[in-house]
Amino acid sequence: MKKLLVLPMLLLGAMAAFGQAGVIDAHKQAMDKAKDGDMDKALSIIQEAEVNFPDNLSLLKDEAFINTWKKDYVKAIEVGKKLIASPDADVQCYQILGSAYRADSKYAEAERIYKDAVEKFPENSLLYAELGDALKQNSKPELAKTAWEKGIEVGPSISSNYYFLTKFYAENNNPLWSVLYGEMFVNFESFSGRTTEIRGIVTSQYAALFATPGVLQKYVDNGQPFEKAVAMTFQQFQDMVSGGVTPESLYALRGQFIVNWFNGDNGKNFSFKLFDRQQQLLKLGIFEAYNQWLFASYNQDRFNNWGHMHDGLIKEFSKFQKASMFKVPKGEYYAHN
Repeated sequence: MKKLLVLPMLLLGAMAAFGQAGVIDAHKQAMDKAKDGDMDKALSIIQEAEVNFPDNLSLLKDEAFINTWKKDYVKAIEVGKKLIASPDADVQCYQILGSAYRADSKYAEAERIYKDAVEKFPENSLLYAELGDALKQNSKPELAKTAWEKGIEVGPSISSNYYFLTKFYAENNNPLWSVLYGEMFVNFESFSGRTTEIRGIVTSQYAALFATPGVLQKYVDNGQPFEKAVAMTFQQFQDMVSGGVTPESLYALRGQFIVNWFNGDNGKNFSFKLFDRQQQLLKLGIFEAYNQWLFASYNQDRFNNWGHMHDGLIKEFSKFQKASMFKVPKGEYYAHN
């Protein structure tokens, strides 16, 4: 009797493997055609596969993706609705539908989908990033900020929330958090298309932070404990940039900041991975190269000349940058105004 049961089980396993192979093969062929710009052929491949594998989530995801790329948002949304209606709907199903709504400028609908998603998957940081973007596009900037901050709280090593908040705080007169989040972003995401943009914002926001003594004093007077400690430490060395906020003056100021931070109680009272990173770079002797890279937008030609004169340091920093992963432990989050 046992032998009789073995054959059906083997057949079922073979059928499942064949089905999986068929889906994978269709996906590969379709994506190759889509990358070549032949969206109609890509869709045809997926739709042919769906005849044999109806309601397959992977194929439905591909169909929605390709329709979005094709800018057939009506069809993409139709397929996306089928995705989230599935009892097996995962995070990506909601992201696909939300992205289609955002691409079609239907931000209220996107907001609704992402709110459903974060309720179902409350620990997924990327969903908060996309929810925040939908809220911002739907003219709800304060709610967007709250979503992005929640994204950092639940997933502190996901870069997109830092990206959005760096820009938000730069636009809303909060240079302290713009420079902190911006610098964290470029350590998470050092080589993407967004990196140059954020490095430029960090440079300009440091100038805003030291524009007048009253900027830092605002954080000292009204800030939460962590931001107050950061602002007070910066205040001790603000004379170093009195002659101008340049890569060189910021290198001097930021180096003194880190030494002071860890020699006093702040390093014990407030764990902050960004400051740990800066201390590590100081100890390795590549903090100056890092600062020159970070503030290169101040004057790109000046940075190129500096790099030519300090080729060894730049190479050592680049090697570190490529080999070292930046991660923030969960729980290391500071509420702020």
